[in-house]
Amino acid sequence: MAKFMATVIALCLGMMTPLIAGEMDSEQTSQKSFRVGVTQPPMFTLASALAWGSPVEVVLVERDQSGDWDIPPGLTVLFWSGATLEPVLSKQLKASDQAAVSLIDAAGVHQLAKRTPADWKGPNEDEDPHMESLGKGYGMVQTIRPEGMIDTMYWLDPLNAMAALEAITMVYQGLDQRNHWAYQGNSDQIIQALWELDIRVNKLLHEASSQPFVVLQDEFQYLEQRYKLHTVPAGGTAQDIVEKAKARGAKCVVAAEPFDQHLMSVLDQAGLNRVVLDPAGQQMPKTTGGYFQWFGNLTSKLNDCVIRS
Repeated sequence: MAKFMATVIALCLGMMTPLIAGEMDSEQTSQKSFRVGVTQPPMFTLASALAWGSPVEVVLVERDQSGDWDIPPGLTVLFWSGATLEPVLSKQLKASDQAAVSLIDAAGVHQLAKRTPADWKGPNEDEDPHMESLGKGYGMVQTIRPEGMIDTMYWLDPLNAMAALEAITMVYQGLDQRNHWAYQGNSDQIIQALWELDIRVNKLLHEASSQPFVVLQDEFQYLEQRYKLHTVPAGGTAQDIVEKAKARGAKCVVAAEPFDQHLMSVLDQAGLNRVVLDPAGQQMPKTTGGYFQWFGNLTSKLNDCVIRS
């Protein structure tokens, strides 16, 4: 038995990533068809586009009603997003012989650490007491995470999506050598489209990059870093959020979860714009062009909220 999958995965992750992989016969290196799973919608759509015209079947792997990941039988490899985002899946993989690739650990993916209250501190400003509150409220009081964790929404930077796609391409090519150049051609086209998307979004958000906006959940750091956006964290009561927005000169409040009626009413009365975005891509079209449609829509909605008078 040759550890072919282990070799392929180690190569695509730069020989540095912790690996969970089963063994595979060397004679399987050029399969007629194979089945792969992907755990997050943004990368699922890109992996599906990469497989266009090939014998690869790509399936979206999701949680079941009990909270466990429903791993389909017969997967050659599972592309997941790592233990920080998917700790339950990490335990399941350790207890199985399923070959898996952590895309957030792929070579070239730029990782950002989760922020702490000190990271949000403005010039000449004390730390926001609401950021450390353990009481009930909106926003950051519910979502602040321990220091040292990795921010997980890496696909909000198209350059990270490109790097993860390169890792998937190498695995496809290793498994199905007869279609090596077909995968390479698909990959080149997708990466070119990602570059063009990145350029368009950079132009779109140029004006927004000079204006601060409030975030109620810390889920947008990769987007902020890539497009030089200026975010203001807020949490606590609805009035606390309004006061923080006014203190920092922000006109827009961004959330990754729906606003309740009370918070919407208070923000409207204060004359603040608001928008709910989908950084995890849960609502995105599950099609080969889904990433592009979702990312364009997300950034367009953000831009409108930030620059609207």
